[in-house]
Amino acid sequence: MLPIVGYTNKLTAEPGETVDVMVSSFGAKTYSADLRQIIQGDTNPEGPGYKDHLITLDLGGTRTAISKPFNPGSCVIVPGLGALPAIQDFTLAAVVRPTLLDGRRRSIVALPGLAEIAIDGDGHLTGQAGDIALVSSVKLSTKHWHVVSLSYDARKELLSLAIARDRDEASTPPRAHIVSTKALLAARVPSECIIAATRGADGELTAFLDGKVDRPALFDTCLEPDTIRTLLTDFALLRRQRSLLAAWDFSRRMTSRTICDISPFQMHGHIHNAPARAMTGWLWKGQELDWKLRPDLYSAIHFHSTDMYDAGWDVDFSLTIPNDLKSGVYAVRLVPDGDEDSAYFCVFAVRPPRDRPSGNTVAFLFPTCSYMAYANHRLGMDVPGTEIGMGRAVELDRHHMFLQNNPGIGFSVYETHDDESGVFHTSRLRPIVDMQPKVKSFLGGFGSNIWQFNADTHILGWLDAIGQDHDVITDEDMHADGLTLLQCYNVVITGTHPEYYTRNMIEALQGFTDRGGRLMYLGGNGFYWVVSFNEDMPGIMECRRSEAGIRPWEPGHGQFYHGFTGEYGGLWRRNDHPPNHLCGVGMTSQGFDVSEPYVLSDNATDPRAAFIFDGISGPGIGNFGLAGGGAAGLEVDRADPAQGTPDHALVLASSVRHTDIYLMTPEDLLDPTPDWSGTQADIIRADLTFFETEGGGAVFSTGSIAWAGAMAWNNYDNEVARMTHNVLRRFNEETPFDFPGGQGW
Repeated sequence: MLPIVGYTNKLTAEPGETVDVMVSSFGAKTYSADLRQIIQGDTNPEGPGYKDHLITLDLGGTRTAISKPFNPGSCVIVPGLGALPAIQDFTLAAVVRPTLLDGRRRSIVALPGLAEIAIDGDGHLTGQAGDIALVSSVKLSTKHWHVVSLSYDARKELLSLAIARDRDEASTPPRAHIVSTKALLAARVPSECIIAATRGADGELTAFLDGKVDRPALFDTCLEPDTIRTLLTDFALLRRQRSLLAAWDFSRRMTSRTICDISPFQMHGHIHNAPARAMTGWLWKGQELDWKLRPDLYSAIHFHSTDMYDAGWDVDFSLTIPNDLKSGVYAVRLVPDGDEDSAYFCVFAVRPPRDRPSGNTVAFLFPTCSYMAYANHRLGMDVPGTEIGMGRAVELDRHHMFLQNNPGIGFSVYETHDDESGVFHTSRLRPIVDMQPKVKSFLGGFGSNIWQFNADTHILGWLDAIGQDHDVITDEDMHADGLTLLQCYNVVITGTHPEYYTRNMIEALQGFTDRGGRLMYLGGNGFYWVVSFNEDMPGIMECRRSEAGIRPWEPGHGQFYHGFTGEYGGLWRRNDHPPNHLCGVGMTSQGFDVSEPYVLSDNATDPRAAFIFDGISGPGIGNFGLAGGGAAGLEVDRADPAQGTPDHALVLASSVRHTDIYLMTPEDLLDPTPDWSGTQADIIRADLTFFETEGGGAVFSTGSIAWAGAMAWNNYDNEVARMTHNVLRRFNEETPFDFPGGQGW
């Protein structure tokens, strides 16, 4: 277990900026903190060894470690209902489709001080007003929408709870089931409205709903269920209803935190913990697949009791980045109770100042989008078939056990919520316990920690070993600043697995190479999934795995467009930015057992590539490495002109065999018949690829996550590291590359 964890309020900062640190005890009584530059984070005994530098900076002395909880669960909060007049007669209504009924009480819509509609532990609809409670004999279904309401008629002193299960057939609307009781209720003013949760006795949010809610509304009169149904089907009709006190249209301001009230009172609210918006609603029957064209069909929000955006912990201390601190990857190291072996690292990047170039011509692109996508993943514990895919038993580390014992920390986008719907959102505003040095991964080959962050530190360690000055910039930096950030560099070097990219990022990198920049793609499975950021909610990322691709879930029918930006989700290959066009290769297979060497092709003798092979002899290279024992493996990419590889690109070497664990990606498997077996064997390979661009730039791609693990072999003294240095040396020269005159893609 981890006795202490923490996080920072940002993953990238520049000199002079302040970084806040949030810490929580999970057993520690005290802790101290220092600042470290991470040079090489892998502790593999066959590797170059862990390396960091202590930065002289006073972060305070020993502090008391305070326990802070995780509080997952999403909802809508509408404050300020106190502006309403005292309510006597009322109708509270909504349309709901629960997606998980597991014995827990779930709130659908609550007006503390006035009324609540909920689902009890047995799945029955319940209504509460004052001290009076009603329970319907009808159970809710996870397969249907339900129009629910709670109304009070003061003249009749009658409180009524109604539920009507919707039907897909083109038939008359279903008759509502109504349960009523005599009640004498005083006029009251609710303090707030909470949708998909309520307040407990301690004032904390509780009873979170797993499910969709559509069109919640409040009226100052008692309405019949048939009238409610008619009003809720038409927002225009609803707005004209004179008894309307509030109606929250979730289809408005879809890309923001804001929830809009369309009544004259304009009692707007906000979402809490980032539930999924742009979701098919009650009236969606496949009429439109793009929510931007018919937002009224996407007026539902899908809430989860496991949603997590911001842990919301109090700031324990802050540090100001020294003005003379060079760009690099750093971490605030938290040492609990003096035990350095149990230290926790809060990792972030220090980028060069925006207002003055560093003078460095080489930049390492820190793949924070991929770190966020995999944040706190439980693939080896919760995903069936992981051990088969790795060809070995899973080896658990202490951070894996922490994740199992603390599910409230939030999930990666590789997992599902408790209702088995996909996790669309991931956030950096919480501890990411697998984004730190010395952490073992399920993946990466034979129980090592050669995956994601620690694999990328092999590249940082190599740059340190060859004495190459460089800057570190992040995905978030490139998304915000675009080509302006990149244009001062000759060379941009990727991490080992830059899988997740926003449109801003991929177009900035394409513009960089088109205009003469040099890209070294030292990884595999890069530039694969479309992701997006939300301008109204810093620190969160959305991914919807539409159509094909290697994916653990699908977003559901009609829900392929991102809620944050309206972009079509899925693969960049299907969004006019195939990775092959950018870097010459694209994802073709994955396997996590054995990595293989490359075999040189005839193109290796082409004079255009002579600088790459200076001091390198064949016929094979990379029959060693820290990730599976070879330079080509884990996830591999191939060249493919049909997917955008430039005609003039040189495939210099390829891996020629992989184990049976390596299989074809779903997007390539068009027809699962035995005749495809030969084709599958042909395309499962890593292609070492080089090409020039018309602007005088060039691209070198390894097409393998395991490449950096081979670079680090024998303390960076090997042919793979030498070849990579050859490429960097030439790429960093000012002399433009000659374009060979090919037709491109």
